[in-house]
Amino acid sequence: MIFTKLTLNNFKSYGHEVIKFGDGITVIVGENGAGKSTILEAISFALFKQHTAKKIDDLVRNGSDENMYVDLEFVSNGKEYKIHREKTKSGLKSTLLKKTTSKGQFIPSCAGDKEVANEIQSILDIDSDLFLNAIYIRQGEIAELVDKTSSEKKQLIGKLLGLDSLEKAWKNLQPIISNYEKTQSELKGKLFSSEELKEEYDHKKALLGSLKEKGLDLEKQIEEVKEMKAEKQNEKTNMEREKEIFDNFNNNLDAEKKRLESLENDKRTLQDNLDEIKKAEEQIARLEKFVKKLPLYLDFEKSVTSIQQLELDKQKIEKDLDSIATQEELLATKKEGYNKFLAADEQIEKLNNQKINLEKELATLTQLEKDKKQLLKSIEGNRNEIERFFSVTKDNLYDNGLSQDILTDVDNFTQLEEVTDNFSEEVSNKVKDLSLEIISKNEEIVKFKQAIETAQKPLDELGDVENKCPVCQSDINPQKKNELIDSYNNEIKINEKSIEENKENIRLLNKNKDSFEEKYNRLQELSKDIIGYKNKFDNLEKDLVRLNEIDDGLESKEYTNTKLGELILDISKEKVGREENKEDYDAYIKSKGALDVLSSKTELQYKLNQVNNEVDVHVKNIKLAIDQDPHLSGDMSTADLQARITDLKNKEEEFNQLKGFVQNKKALESQLISKKDDIGVSLNQIEILKNKIEASVYDKEKYEKVIYFYEVYERRYDEFAGELSEIKGQAKELIANVNVLAEKILTNYKFQQEYKNTTDYIDLLNHIRTLYSKNGIQKELRNRSRPVIQKYTKDFFDEFNFNYSDLTLDEDYEVTVFGPEGEASMSMVSGGEKIAIALALRLGITKAKAKGDLETILLDEPTIHLDSFRRHELINLLKDMTVLPQMIIVTHESQLENAADNLVKVEKNNGISKVSN
Repeated sequence: MIFTKLTLNNFKSYGHEVIKFGDGITVIVGENGAGKSTILEAISFALFKQHTAKKIDDLVRNGSDENMYVDLEFVSNGKEYKIHREKTKSGLKSTLLKKTTSKGQFIPSCAGDKEVANEIQSILDIDSDLFLNAIYIRQGEIAELVDKTSSEKKQLIGKLLGLDSLEKAWKNLQPIISNYEKTQSELKGKLFSSEELKEEYDHKKALLGSLKEKGLDLEKQIEEVKEMKAEKQNEKTNMEREKEIFDNFNNNLDAEKKRLESLENDKRTLQDNLDEIKKAEEQIARLEKFVKKLPLYLDFEKSVTSIQQLELDKQKIEKDLDSIATQEELLATKKEGYNKFLAADEQIEKLNNQKINLEKELATLTQLEKDKKQLLKSIEGNRNEIERFFSVTKDNLYDNGLSQDILTDVDNFTQLEEVTDNFSEEVSNKVKDLSLEIISKNEEIVKFKQAIETAQKPLDELGDVENKCPVCQSDINPQKKNELIDSYNNEIKINEKSIEENKENIRLLNKNKDSFEEKYNRLQELSKDIIGYKNKFDNLEKDLVRLNEIDDGLESKEYTNTKLGELILDISKEKVGREENKEDYDAYIKSKGALDVLSSKTELQYKLNQVNNEVDVHVKNIKLAIDQDPHLSGDMSTADLQARITDLKNKEEEFNQLKGFVQNKKALESQLISKKDDIGVSLNQIEILKNKIEASVYDKEKYEKVIYFYEVYERRYDEFAGELSEIKGQAKELIANVNVLAEKILTNYKFQQEYKNTTDYIDLLNHIRTLYSKNGIQKELRNRSRPVIQKYTKDFFDEFNFNYSDLTLDEDYEVTVFGPEGEASMSMVSGGEKIAIALALRLGITKAKAKGDLETILLDEPTIHLDSFRRHELINLLKDMTVLPQMIIVTHESQLENAADNLVKVEKNNGISKVSN
């Protein structure tokens, strides 16, 4: 795998940056806190979502409104890939893209966290743990391989090989085993006495058998009563059927008599209705000649009324024509004065608009004067507050331990923010170091406690034996027994003393850690205050710019006042001229409004002609009506005409009602015939029902006797059934007791099996825990890995051209080299050779973890924790390395710039990291 390009957008302290990587050594340099290590973290995040933040939201740059994303491009097995990780409002979006040809575009290969992770692991043949423990060389690992003790180096190498997970598993198995041992004790307490359970179970079974026999006798008696009851039931059922038939005949006879009575009533009603219809037909014949005259009278009335209305319309039209002529003459007289008034009014409106604009401008200038006073007061207060905060903050930083030499050069908020963040990071690192030391001391206490338990067990067993060793079971004499007791007691006391010493050390470390945490919290609060006052300083500069703008605006106030006075005089002159023509204007408007209300002269003349034509038509209609009816005449009064029309309408309404009533005649005649038929059927049905009642075989006395015997057998059946139910209830209770006892017996068996299984499982877990111990699989894996790591370490060490012929690793991964003067350990070689051996060993472990296929490594501050001589030696070694295709080094050492094939410089300005290739 070779990295080619990294794109950062709003990732931690970065805005938008693109970093290109090439073959050879890429050196990333910059001051502490500039954001160098963030680049390696971005690579780790892109590949495996590994990061140091508490949550992904903390990776987004503060104050950013855009999405955070990281793009990483790399080459593996000759193919080009790109990983895209983007934080959106809905969550994290992950995509893997691939180039199909060398000059083609990246196209999506898969998407989603799980799919991308699986595909990357398949392409690179490494997972996140292998990446972090092999390819990513963390800060201080080279120094630890040089300076740490043998046990500490062994622990570090075990972690790099992934053995720390086995050690963790070994520790984590103990509480699991303890939980199962607790379960084992609980199961032991739950076990019942098997014999007592069996005896009680047999007793309950015998009682259940006795109840069963008694129940069978009762069931036999119940069956006999049941048969006699069934016999009576059959007789009762047959008689009830005959009774039901008899009752039905009587009920049907009563119903049919009622139906016959109803049919007779319906027949009389229908005949009465038909008699009424005959009378109505006679009345219809009398009314018909009057109904035919109604349309003629209505038309006559309509024409008379229309002529009256048309005469009124004619008078109104003629009046409107006279009014139009009068208003047109008035408009011609007043037009000149009307136009002069409008011109003056338009000029006044124009001047008033100019006046309003000048008044607004003058009000704005007056407000500017007020704003200037407030702004001057605010500027003075903020300036004093900012200067006071700047001075107090530097004093606080000095009081918290920051060097005066650093504070002397701080003269702006950006520098103050930077030194505070750097100082805060130093304090945070100190807290982390103390936390790790506390954890280490606690782990030692656990080891001492385990040693005490290991010694206490045989010590306790020695008190219970006479002449046998509790460990090896060999024969011992009293003197040897006392020696063993003293030895175990002495070992316990030594470990107890070590525990107390470590507890005291932990107490002091915790106290020191609390002090640094308090300092870190104070610095965090101080950082927040600095950001706030930095914003206040920016606002102060904006206020000064605003003050200059106000001064520029106030210069035009005198000119505005003069111009406003001139406009007021002009408006007064125009108003005088407008009032002189006001009378003509009002008269013109009044005449114009009157004309707008009146119709046009042409339209009114047309309407007048229409009215005259309509009057002629209605006169002709009236003459025709008089010719058709001698009762109509031209001098007939309106009242007489209305009375005649009302009488005709009443006759028409009566005529229509009678016609509707007569329409039901055929239906009523048909219903009358049907009712007569129904009456004949009903009389026949009544006769049939009377005959059936007389022929019925129902005997009331016999029926009541059967009912009596049936009830006797039913009561006897209920008595036997109740007794049987009681027996069944007792049997049910016994069955429940038997089942409970059977369940207890089964549960007891299960507890025994579970107790045995738990015991076997505890033995298995103890065996597995022994396998995971330092002398188990861990030792086996170290021994299996050692020859491969030794080979790759020697290959890297040979690259440095020291005068040694061979290099070996023992079981504890201690290095021995062979030269002209014989073999030599790490403690015997020079400082430069130590650095070379440590670097070769670290790279050897990396290559072994990568299965020999190592193309790139990432080194984060490799020179940290080394003294100046060893730092210089490591830098020289890194400069001369050519065995790896790609090496990416993060450092603040400017000397490493000379070793770079590609140089990336990182700077931080105003809290934002920038890079330059």
